[in-house]
Amino acid sequence: MIPQRPLGFGEILDGAIQFYRRDFGLYFLISLVGSLPGYAMGLAIGVPSTGVDPSGNPAFGEIGLELAILLPAAAISWIATLAVAVAICARMEGRPASLEKAYRGVLRPFPSAAGGHLLALLAVLLAGGLAMIPVIVLGGIGIAVSDSATGAAVFFGIVGLSAALAVLALWFWTTFAIFPAVLLEGRTATQAVRRSLKLSKGARLRILGIMLVVLIIRDGPSLGIFALFGGFEMFTSPATAGTVSAGVMALQNTLDLLFGSLVTPFAVATLFLIHHDRRVRLEAADLETAATAMATDDR
Repeated sequence: MIPQRPLGFGEILDGAIQFYRRDFGLYFLISLVGSLPGYAMGLAIGVPSTGVDPSGNPAFGEIGLELAILLPAAAISWIATLAVAVAICARMEGRPASLEKAYRGVLRPFPSAAGGHLLALLAVLLAGGLAMIPVIVLGGIGIAVSDSATGAAVFFGIVGLSAALAVLALWFWTTFAIFPAVLLEGRTATQAVRRSLKLSKGARLRILGIMLVVLIIRDGPSLGIFALFGGFEMFTSPATAGTVSAGVMALQNTLDLLFGSLVTPFAVATLFLIHHDRRVRLEAADLETAATAMATDDR
């Protein structure tokens, strides 16, 4: 049972873990099944193109084909995330959940959930484009007035990272409540985005902090695996382009598949708990739930 009261920072993360543990096998299986098509596509690609050959010359021929393969894989992975959200929503409402019901249940909320995320993406891309204007201007000023190239690069990097963090924060604020708003409240795409922005008011730094923790937990293992197998060197050093074997990439993809399937349900459960916490704080949802329970008991 989710406590009908405001939740602390740690309580939200711990509550997501506890909720996940109740049906760990089911959530993991739902996430794993939805990740298998992307995993298979990754195995088919083998070693991804870096855009340069070992001599440092541009080599963009294979990138377009890889994007044509990976974009559908990402879309399928998002559907798996929605299926996990459907199962979590069912369990929150006391209904039974299964692999089949989760993926069948995706059909009804799909237009609103997908539309909401696309609207949020357009808003974030627009904000990101606007944010780059002062970054470029301030970076140019820093380069012009700096006595050293290193100082200018550091200044430009700090400004750029600040802008990137602001854009990332906007993405969190516009999307954290989309799944709960669509599944629990029956909101449309536009309403879900507005709902997310409304519920984030007054707690945006808190939501940013929670989501950054979730992001580190979700993507940290994948980045660690990528670095362990020399993935970053493929892009930073032309001499290493194409030197990673297909077997190493297959192992990396397998580990990513397992870690991603393990962590995705935790990330989704966190969204539902943040949504619950914001409703309790802003709309007294705990009192509404208690009143409903009392009315049911009287009958």
